[in-house]
Amino acid sequence: MRSPHSPGHPPPSVPDREEVRDWRGRRYSVGPSARTLTGVPRSVVLARALVAAAAVGVLQFGYGAAVPTLVAAHGWSPAAALLPFLVWTLVQGACAPALYRLGRRRELRAGALIQAGALLCAAALVVLGASSGLTAAVLGYGVLGGAGAGLVYHSCTDLVGGWFPDRRTVRSGAVGGAFALGSVPLLPAIAAGTAPASLPWACASLAALVLVLGVAGGAGQRSAPPRWWPPGASDPRAVALLRSADPPPAADFTHAQAWSAGGSLPLLHAVVALSGAGGLFVLAALPVLLVEGGHPPAAVAPAIAAFAAGSGLGRLAAGAAAERAGRRRILALLLGAAALALTGLSASAGSPAAAVLLALAAGAGTGSCYPLTRAITEGHFGSRWTAGIHGLVYSSKAVGGLVGVGGAALLLATAPPAAWPTGLVGAGALCGVAALLAALLRRPLPVRTTPAAHGVWTPPRRRAPM
Repeated sequence: MRSPHSPGHPPPSVPDREEVRDWRGRRYSVGPSARTLTGVPRSVVLARALVAAAAVGVLQFGYGAAVPTLVAAHGWSPAAALLPFLVWTLVQGACAPALYRLGRRRELRAGALIQAGALLCAAALVVLGASSGLTAAVLGYGVLGGAGAGLVYHSCTDLVGGWFPDRRTVRSGAVGGAFALGSVPLLPAIAAGTAPASLPWACASLAALVLVLGVAGGAGQRSAPPRWWPPGASDPRAVALLRSADPPPAADFTHAQAWSAGGSLPLLHAVVALSGAGGLFVLAALPVLLVEGGHPPAAVAPAIAAFAAGSGLGRLAAGAAAERAGRRRILALLLGAAALALTGLSASAGSPAAAVLLALAAGAGTGSCYPLTRAITEGHFGSRWTAGIHGLVYSSKAVGGLVGVGGAALLLATAPPAAWPTGLVGAGALCGVAALLAALLRRPLPVRTTPAAHGVWTPPRRRAPM
């Protein structure tokens, strides 16, 4: 009788995988390749994720431009027309922790989540165009659309982060960039408006486009194995020893340890909430504020498109810049620039060119917050639980939506039109506070305990200089 491993019975093929540890004890599983695991290279995984993220970004970046059309078609006031978007921001931001738990349990594949999210987004657009009832719009666009956009955005970000651990900051920033840039070609047409009778047809056409691109972007997508590292790339042990603008994390913190290790995590929550409030206020109210500020309608669409383009380009460039100059410094600098740009935007009446340039700068500052806070989260608390901890941080966008979009609705409903441009000054002040808080971020050191004769002794918390 031959043994299973005799020449007549070759051993089964086992994927080439190597378990290694770096100098801090972190484990990596090098290989097998993405093509072996999924049938396609990493570049295809990234391209599909970018397509799906670009498809659903119009639900965030195009809504403010569509407010005048919704007012004319459904008879809503400008403040009431912002209520579906307010609920959308609450749901899209707050669903990040729940999606992380689904991913950890492996109950659904990333591709299925992306495709389900695209379907919900398409349904939300159909409801927004076909129903004139505000309650139906809030439930359809706000709840369904917010959940769908959250499914697509967070699934794509975590998916790309898992397959690109060697360039996680840059590649995750590319997903955010696609989320913003995907709406830029459509914004001029949305801002130009459509006849009230044609609104259902226009929303249905946009829904079909979102659905097709979202389903294509989610096709065949699978999450990377835990601690996966691409074979053929840089040795993870060598990468851990490389010097960079930011020091490596002191350890892999759990959620509870991250909360107890100083003030870094609460500060990250505050930065996302404040910068999100400023950016979402601009998205919700900029078209109306520019018109009331003296800009001709033809100049409104370029300014809105410039804000979305700046947000996308800022997310793309922030990651690469942060690798050279430091994440905290770049984040504080960009948020400070956004604060100045929003303040200047409130006084740019009569100068369409200045409005476009200032909107571009404001978009770059507010948009870069999301990929940079994710990178800071990994740099402060390690890569093992980055997705879960950053899911908590990103959920602060719900607070930003409540303040930013809710503040825009309140301003349009109660303040006289002459006072509306001052809302941009308030949005700039929020970004300014976020910049100050970002400058205070420091990398925490782990809190260690050792047995003592009477109980457990815990040394005082310490913080690294960066």
